[in-house]
Amino acid sequence: MFRVSSPSQPTPPAPVTTACAFGNRCGHDRSVLRFHLLHLPSEANPARPALITKAIGKVRHYFLNPRDPAWDVLSQSERQHRLARQIAAIGPKTPQGQRLEARSLRWRQQRSERREALILVLGLLFSYTDIATLTVAVPHGGDWLGLSVPWIAAHTGLSPSRAKRAIATLARAKLLTNTGRGRQFDRKRRCWVGAGWGPVRRFSYRLIRALGLEVAWQHAQRKARKEARSVAPPPVATPVPVRAPDRAPLAQTAATLTPNTHHKRAQSLRQAINPAAAPSDTRQAATPEDLARNRRLAELATQGLSLAEIRRLQQAAQPPDSS
Repeated sequence: MFRVSSPSQPTPPAPVTTACAFGNRCGHDRSVLRFHLLHLPSEANPARPALITKAIGKVRHYFLNPRDPAWDVLSQSERQHRLARQIAAIGPKTPQGQRLEARSLRWRQQRSERREALILVLGLLFSYTDIATLTVAVPHGGDWLGLSVPWIAAHTGLSPSRAKRAIATLARAKLLTNTGRGRQFDRKRRCWVGAGWGPVRRFSYRLIRALGLEVAWQHAQRKARKEARSVAPPPVATPVPVRAPDRAPLAQTAATLTPNTHHKRAQSLRQAINPAAAPSDTRQAATPEDLARNRRLAELATQGLSLAEIRRLQQAAQPPDSS
């Protein structure tokens, strides 16, 4: 069980002799954990998922079980990275490089005040973690607002420098990455740019694996994605363009018809529309007199006579009625 002091009875500052005995002057006492210093803002949503509460409880086990191999990614990776850089600068075959290699193979425990700061910072960051994306930020209008180091320090009871070192330790261990979004300080322009209180960060899945929650976390991620799909609005249906009718077969059919066949089809169509006006198949053949009269009318029309003049000439050429 953790020995956590009650919030109503704050821990008095440690005397100088005790602080010197533990090698620090920050008031840390490894026999009395200060996890009660972690407090969320009053406007924060207390109805967080049970998986987040379980992850915060798993993180606190790191203080009492630092030798667990699952926590080597947090306690040893930063030290091994530092020693690897020193070995590469000196040379692995030199006597000093060999001594550094032997030192990197040995396990070394982190200081208790550093483990306490890591647990407090992780507990606060987990409270603002999105399960589906592992993003550490506050959702706002479809976007994210990052958390600043002074804000984290104010809500964990740590000094800004110790909170900054804890975040740097998580970043060097590749358990917490900066997405490059949110409010950040631009060194070239010497000003703060972006929205939010700080950069938007994201946890690595290595931390979830170190906590032993990978199965439960994957199940929660699938559930969160399913709920997001059910809440999402239905996609807008795009109009399908109507294809124009293909006229090539009709053109080919018209080209293959003979003149006689085309005349018969037109005659049957006129008969179907107006049977009374359709010509009769029993009509008599034209007489030679009719043919001669039509030829004469065509000659007069070619000479430039109008239709009225042709009619007058035709009436004058008719013989008078003998009756």
